Amino acid sequence: MLTSIFKRGIILLLLATPLLPCRMLGVIALPGESLSDTYINGNWHPYLMGELEEFRLQGGSGGWPYNNRDGWAMTSYSVGQDIIEMQTVRSEIEAYADANYYDGTSSLLDESQIPILLGHLRQTSSGANNIENPHPFIYTNDSGVHFSFGHNGDVGKQEVRELIGDDWLALHPPQTYGGGPWDGSGWDNVVDSELFFFWIIKNIEDLGSVFEGIRQALMVLEDQQPFQLKNFLFSDGTDLYAYRRSSMSDIHYFDASQAADLPPHLSNSNHRVVMSTPPSGGTVSELPWIELPDRNLLIFRGDGSTEIHADILTNEVVKDDFKPEQLLLMHAYPNPFNNSTVIPLYANESGTYTLDVFNMRGQFVFSEKNWVSGGGVYNFLWSGQDQHGKTLNSGNYFFQIRSGSENISTGKLLLLK
Repeated sequence: MLTSIFKRGIILLLLATPLLPCRMLGVIALPGESLSDTYINGNWHPYLMGELEEFRLQGGSGGWPYNNRDGWAMTSYSVGQDIIEMQTVRSEIEAYADANYYDGTSSLLDESQIPILLGHLRQTSSGANNIENPHPFIYTNDSGVHFSFGHNGDVGKQEVRELIGDDWLALHPPQTYGGGPWDGSGWDNVVDSELFFFWIIKNIEDLGSVFEGIRQALMVLEDQQPFQLKNFLFSDGTDLYAYRRSSMSDIHYFDASQAADLPPHLSNSNHRVVMSTPPSGGTVSELPWIELPDRNLLIFRGDGSTEIHADILTNEVVKDDFKPEQLLLMHAYPNPFNNSTVIPLYANESGTYTLDVFNMRGQFVFSEKNWVSGGGVYNFLWSGQDQHGKTLNSGNYFFQIRSGSENISTGKLLLLK
């Protein structure tokens, strides 16, 4: 009896103890500006300086509650002759105690045109220990686009590996840091965050769109692992993405492009910024930091625009140039189904609308187009077959409806045979 009570007490203690995850920093310059621009007497912009100093304090024993001691790293993008390149510094030493923190950071800001900077403080939860912080992870596609990714959270490695598939991973092997083959003795050293990154990249490559790839990857992973933390920063060198999937306040941002009404001493910014936790003191703490809601995707575009995709899994979107919704997607019925299901669509205008269906691995299985003439309710009918008329296996499937290249809505279907 006492043993049972003791065990329950330990479980309650673990549930009540806050998770101390990684910390992240993402900065993107406003149009016509550069993060390397000096402000006064050759010093960095005071906002950037304040953000970098707070980040240093969060990365160690600086009296800050998270104390991320498993190394720090930063990546910056530079633009020269219309070519985007990357520079990265990594350390296995906690940022607070690393005498090279500012020297390493300044080396990333030496170029004349620096549009984006990503930083990460590691709290190891999976994979190799005692190594230089592997975040931000880097991937360069065949077109020379450099993608970077930092993660705060945890995902199930084996489940994500199965989603990606070993054939894809054989062409893009994850790092094991000298621990042996990724599909053998080195598997324990593979970091879950890199697999999360690869899953997003695979979806981007499959769909030919960064936004749609991110959304599709999250839609599948959220259904498979709904309780894992999935906060991340992501960039393609042009735009900066931030996603929050956590019950904790783990993503905050300051949008300097919306700073017209700020007091004079707060209005002179040359960049927008995302931080897991913003500064608690100094001028930077006075900025109107906004907490990104759970399941929201923030996009700071390189052209200066800002997008907030509220609950990205249903594609509710708010933009600076917000327009009224043109379409309303109603629930499919029946759902679950075993023969066929109807997906009604209410349209306000004429056009061609496409239904796409994907399996749990994010693989395309079915597509159908309907021409809509005028407003009204129109039905897509899906009988649980693939594009070639072959009956699919029971399980979860996902659909999305597109109007041209614009994605309208998504949903989940359960096929029972």
